[in-house]
Amino acid sequence: MTNERFAASLTEARLLLQPPEPVARAWPAVLAALAFAVCALGFATAAILAPPVQMTPPPERGPV
Repeated sequence: MTNERFAASLTEARLLLQPPEPVARAWPAVLAALAFAVCALGFATAAILAPPVQMTPPPERGPV
């Protein structure tokens, strides 16, 4: 009985001496999402405010 209690105590002590698990941080993912959102809004604004593309060449004028 004493050996079993000693082994259980030893196992518990080893578990307590283990280094803590690193905590996953959410900030990098949040900052990446924020950067993506800012870029997407910038591209959307540029697409809306840009003048339309002219597909046909303008008519030629004579000599000036």
